[in-house]
Amino acid sequence: MSGTIPRRELILQEAAHLFREKSYPGSNLRELARRAGIQGGSIYHHFASKQEILFQLMDHTMSDMIERLTKRLADTHTPLEKLRTTIYFHIEYHVTGPDQTYITDEELRNLEPENYLKVVAKRDRYQRIIEEILSAGKTEHGWLLDEPKLYTRALIKMCAGVSTWFKPEGELNIEQIAEAYINLFSNGLLPR
Repeated sequence: MSGTIPRRELILQEAAHLFREKSYPGSNLRELARRAGIQGGSIYHHFASKQEILFQLMDHTMSDMIERLTKRLADTHTPLEKLRTTIYFHIEYHVTGPDQTYITDEELRNLEPENYLKVVAKRDRYQRIIEEILSAGKTEHGWLLDEPKLYTRALIKMCAGVSTWFKPEGELNIEQIAEAYINLFSNGLLPR
């Protein structure tokens, strides 16, 4: 075992890194076991298959995002506060867990049908949280918003994309990037 990370968690962590590096189809359990520091067959003590590992990664990521965002939003009141919190959260989450979020965003097509439906249901639930914030802003503040679903998807992709170029030693930190995105997005919603 590596440090205090439970073996199952270590396997998932290494799987996320491997799947991001080589793609899900391009990865095999033998290499995953080597990276996790265990014998090849030992993976089957924790997971039934590579598909189960992919599903567990994605399912956990979506559940975690829903739970954490919901907790952060509990202390907010106005649609703008909620939007600010959501943008900051989404950027931060993707920057601090790029392997897991990349897999969840990009490997959906490799899930078996039953697993696909479960992950998509959680993804849709996460998107609805954001759609409800935008719809509340339209109702309460007259935000220009004719397609809440489209705006939600654009917001999610815009924030998730930060993880592809963010550098901790770069010119801007997460807070500054989030603030710029908040201004960009919210100013586009203001009535003219």
